[in-house]
Amino acid sequence: MKRTLDRFILSLPLLFIKQFPYAWIAFVALWAWPPSFVSGALLLIIVIGLLMAKWQSAAWISNLRREHAPDGGKFHIDQPRFPLQRAARNVSILVAASGVLAFLLKGQFGLNSWQIFIMIVGFSLLYRDALFFGAPTTYVITASGIGVHFIPGHIDYRLFLNFKEISRIQRSEYQADRNWDFFARTRDVRDGLLLASKDPKGFTKRLERLFIVPKDVEKFVEQLPHGYG
Repeated sequence: MKRTLDRFILSLPLLFIKQFPYAWIAFVALWAWPPSFVSGALLLIIVIGLLMAKWQSAAWISNLRREHAPDGGKFHIDQPRFPLQRAARNVSILVAASGVLAFLLKGQFGLNSWQIFIMIVGFSLLYRDALFFGAPTTYVITASGIGVHFIPGHIDYRLFLNFKEISRIQRSEYQADRNWDFFARTRDVRDGLLLASKDPKGFTKRLERLFIVPKDVEKFVEQLPHGYG
């Protein structure tokens, strides 16, 4: 049953799931006290959307474990965190900018300044979450390869690179001019790992070399098979 449910949620495009923030606009615009059935339904849509996004990430890990570590084999998970101070700064800038816009747009669309303010802040945090909290990224090392789940916005990337496909994994600094694909939580981190393919054409037509930034690079390297660290 769990396998079927995981396959179901993974089959849904993230772009479809990420439409739920639009319900926030209607929720704030139609808000009244006591809450109406419509307000409750809109709030439920938002909660379901958030849970589905989280479920999809968990289902990817669960599905990867079933495929590559079914008997309890190696399964090292690395999920980089976004710096708390930076997240607070980003949200502070959003709040300040939203306050200014709410003041300028007061009375427009039949909404008061508080409604406009809450609408902008809530929608921005729900719809552009990667902008404020970084792109959720998960790296998994199994006995046979490395899995990567990267969510930079409304499209997610799910990769599994078999060690037979990887020629080397080396410590490196990110170089934007080298046409490397950058799959990491934050864009300004430079020290990480470069994965190179044995095939001169790259891992796929669109993926030549992959640069990743684990939360703990040293521990991540320790989990790699001999000859790749």
